[in-house]
Amino acid sequence: MILQRRPIAQGIAKQALTLASQDETDRAWNYIHTADWIWPGTAESAIASARIHRRSGEMGEFGRSLRLARFEGIEKERADREETLAEAQMGQMKTAGPKMVELLEKGGNEAGEICEAYAKGYMRIRDFNSAISLLEGWANEIPNDARPYAWIGQIQAELQASEPAETAFRKALTIDPSNAQAALGLGQLMVDLKKPAESIPFFKIALASNSLGPAAAVGLAGSLQAESRTEEAEEVLHQASDRFPNDYRLLVEKANLAIEQGRYAEAEELLREDVKSGSKRREIRYAYALALRGLGKVEESVPHFEYAAEAAKETSTANRKVRDVADQPDNLQLRYEIGAAHLRYGNTEDGMMWLQSVLNIDPKHQPTHLALAEYYETQVSQNTKAIGLAQQHRIWGGPSPKAEAASTNPKPATSTTDAPKSEPQAESPKPPQPPK
Repeated sequence: MILQRRPIAQGIAKQALTLASQDETDRAWNYIHTADWIWPGTAESAIASARIHRRSGEMGEFGRSLRLARFEGIEKERADREETLAEAQMGQMKTAGPKMVELLEKGGNEAGEICEAYAKGYMRIRDFNSAISLLEGWANEIPNDARPYAWIGQIQAELQASEPAETAFRKALTIDPSNAQAALGLGQLMVDLKKPAESIPFFKIALASNSLGPAAAVGLAGSLQAESRTEEAEEVLHQASDRFPNDYRLLVEKANLAIEQGRYAEAEELLREDVKSGSKRREIRYAYALALRGLGKVEESVPHFEYAAEAAKETSTANRKVRDVADQPDNLQLRYEIGAAHLRYGNTEDGMMWLQSVLNIDPKHQPTHLALAEYYETQVSQNTKAIGLAQQHRIWGGPSPKAEAASTNPKPATSTTDAPKSEPQAESPKPPQPPK
């Protein structure tokens, strides 16, 4: 029986990999935990974990899981494929692009996973034509898959092409009535078209998704409120907050709903703790400013209004640089500026993703390590693991230029022998060794 435990665990972990591709994240993790309980540390569990993290944009965790999968003996071709899909998803088409045809030829039943990663990458660098071409090819090859139509709808909606977007979303839902991405997209499209009543059933479909549930709850509450169903809207937000207690979007929507009802003190109380703890989320700071102004605390509201305006401007500027990365994929400064801006103004997910893309190219990039060190230092009160991460990035990044300037005051060099020596280069960060 002991000899059978390992293959049983591997089989369960393979199912987790399939669930990960379907965005059934909670079920995938349950399968992984079950596999690890039966036989700890299989390569299949590690590669499934890596896929979950990659699809969620958690590139640091993805890297750690992929290294563990390699250590545990996953086939090199499978590990290399996941690494290439991560590059593609990040929009690194200079390196990932030439590999796509070979991946599809060898991918077998992974064709959908491959197409989706590349489509995400093209969307990230705003190359919508390439994304749509890829998605249409995917839809033609696998006509019973709803995902390409859901992505096409999302692109068309972003391009403000309402009719093609609606057609694509409805096609996806015809194939798979429970497709949360298409349902959420169609619900948001109905709101944009001033049809909140028609959006409600679609938001309810998307609400079942763990990954899209918070966005669906915000959309549903807004539509219910537009239909003067305030109590229902508040109940939706209350239930969603229980499911997703750490999602800032729900907190902001609850505060905005209270502000619309003139309950400024309630909104201020909802947001106060996050603001005092140093939240950099533009949406939180703007809603807090509205609450303060509603309470007559105009002077106190001004810094928060100013911060929200600054954050909107800087992140907009950063987003405009994304297209430049497509033309200059090796321009680390561009990637760093985009990531640092998003991280600085509270868009943690995008900030982390862009900064990780810098370290994928140059593990020694000092400004990136320093930006990450500063971020993790602000998170210590909420997560003790942040202490170690902050220390690691401080070590890898070396002393900050500001600290060096403050601690040293070198005399002007009068000759080459008197010139101050440059600081030694920071060593390349070494990945943590997986347990034996």
